Amino acid sequence: MPVSGVPLYDMIMGYTSMGRASFHTPGHKGRAGFLTDIQSLVYDITELPDTASLYDGGDMIEQAERLAADAFGASMTLFSAGGCTLCIHTMLMLGAGGGRVVFARNSHRSAVHAAALVGIDPVWAWPSGANGQLEAEDIEQALKQPDIKAVYITSPDYYGNLADIKTISQRCQKAGVPLLVDNAHGSHLGAFGLHPLSLGADMTADSAHKTLPVLTGGAMLHIGRSGNDCGIDRRAAKSAMGVFGSTSPSFQVLASLDLARDWWQRAGVQAYRIKAEAVLELAEAARHAGIGTAAGGQNRDPTRLTLDTSVIGIDGISAAAHFRDHGCEPEYADARYVVFIITPFNTPEELGRLGDAIKKLPARQRRGYFLSKKENSNAYNYQYPNGLFPERILSPREALLAPSETVKAERSVGRVAACACCPCPPGIAAVVPGERISAEIAENLKISGYDRIIVVKNV
Repeated sequence: MPVSGVPLYDMIMGYTSMGRASFHTPGHKGRAGFLTDIQSLVYDITELPDTASLYDGGDMIEQAERLAADAFGASMTLFSAGGCTLCIHTMLMLGAGGGRVVFARNSHRSAVHAAALVGIDPVWAWPSGANGQLEAEDIEQALKQPDIKAVYITSPDYYGNLADIKTISQRCQKAGVPLLVDNAHGSHLGAFGLHPLSLGADMTADSAHKTLPVLTGGAMLHIGRSGNDCGIDRRAAKSAMGVFGSTSPSFQVLASLDLARDWWQRAGVQAYRIKAEAVLELAEAARHAGIGTAAGGQNRDPTRLTLDTSVIGIDGISAAAHFRDHGCEPEYADARYVVFIITPFNTPEELGRLGDAIKKLPARQRRGYFLSKKENSNAYNYQYPNGLFPERILSPREALLAPSETVKAERSVGRVAACACCPCPPGIAAVVPGERISAEIAENLKISGYDRIIVVKNV
């Protein structure tokens, strides 16, 4: 393709010209027809007397949010055009505000940094399950610490695994603290009775654009369960979101949330249930080819296809290259797994293309398509041996706001981290702001692709 001298435009045109089937975010897959009209430039408007204001309320945005709350089973819903990150920041401010909060260590780095900004003191719950999966016992153990104000977890994880929300919520209720859930990849789970709100969560941050037909950046914060008083004033909630969000939100993104809600109520639930059946068929094709799978069951997202290609001697990153060669772009790959996000907007032709690529994968191994784990610099899932967790030197807030400098990974040994380093997935932070970097941590961060690390000056 000729170079126009407009690099970002060239990049987008170049990628889309490849014609690969999208098995990644966003959930609309480029073909949710009801989103077409609002993408016209004439609808790129701003806050005016005749439009609305995201953080003030009492207008058409609030009407759309109330409809979304009814549709998704919440007492109150707030729209975000700043992604799930804005929802997470707001949720932590409303649900905790400060003090000691149990944080699952596989929390997204946006939550770690939000905790520092809000003044939260994290009490880490270290996931003990396979592939960094959080167990209810991990939360129960952390809740034994004094003065806990809330519990914050991530579910589902990148691979589609669901935490035991029902049991964890019971533990939280017994301790008298709210359960806050980063449900970024699970906006659609209500189609299967698996949304965290319906299982006992008090608040969820849903990155709607990941799995629903929403423009990138569209997210929802759900507060409380439908039919219950969430105990939070709407104006106070809006004000909290306004602390972190842009005063110039995209009305096109906000409108896409409203349109997706309308589609969800008319056709979305059934569409996702039908698509889950197709995912099971793909999983069966993979098993028939000798490939490990994780699909279906009560503890998984029914529409997330995760293939374990290591069982046939092929690492996930090499397998992902195979799928790209066959016109399928996955969401993620690491040393073991390839992850595909499948929504109702993936066509039968695309699913057939993916199925064919799955069947042909073992043949590639016989032609030397294998790469060793060592060669995959970003495929390392960090685990702490024998419970030797990082030493805390400063609070996250102190470290994040302190003067800092960037050093090579090998020169970071003994220094105090000024940012979160989270190889993802599973996203378990090797270090968070305020923790000392050991020689082992520095080495494994380098393996994970962290060549340079931000550290606190003079500490």
